[in-house]
Amino acid sequence: MANPNPNPATRFGAGQANGSRGRQKAARDKLSAAFLEALSDAFNEPNDEGGIKGLDAIKKVRDEDPATFARIFAALQPKQLEITDEDPISNLTDEQLEAYCAELERQIAERAAQTATPAVVAPGSQRVN
Repeated sequence: MANPNPNPATRFGAGQANGSRGRQKAARDKLSAAFLEALSDAFNEPNDEGGIKGLDAIKKVRDEDPATFARIFAALQPKQLEITDEDPISNLTDEQLEAYCAELERQIAERAAQTATPAVVAPGSQRVN
C-alpha cells in the first residue's frame, strides 16, 4: 500500500482530504469565544429579585455543597507558582555594594546636614566650636 501523503510540502495543501486542518485552530477559537459569551450571558441573566442568576448559583453551591465549591475554587487557581527568596541586593557585586553603601552614606550625611539646628549665637559674642 502506498503512502497517501508522500510529500510533506503538499500533505496539507488545497484539495487534500485533510486540507481543513489549518483552519481547526481558528474554528476552535470561534467556538471557545461563542461558548464563553453564552456562559457570560447565562451567568449575567437577571433573577426575579433584581440580582444575577450566576451569583445565585455560586451561593447555592457554596451553601449546599461546600466540597464542590472548594473543588471549583481550587480548579480556578494557577497550577504552578514561582516563589523566589532572592532580593535585589543579593545579585550585586562587591564593587556595586561598596558604591551603594557610599551613596547611602552620602545621602545620610546630606540629610543630617540639612536637619541640623544651627547654634544660636548672642550678638556681640563669638561662636565656640
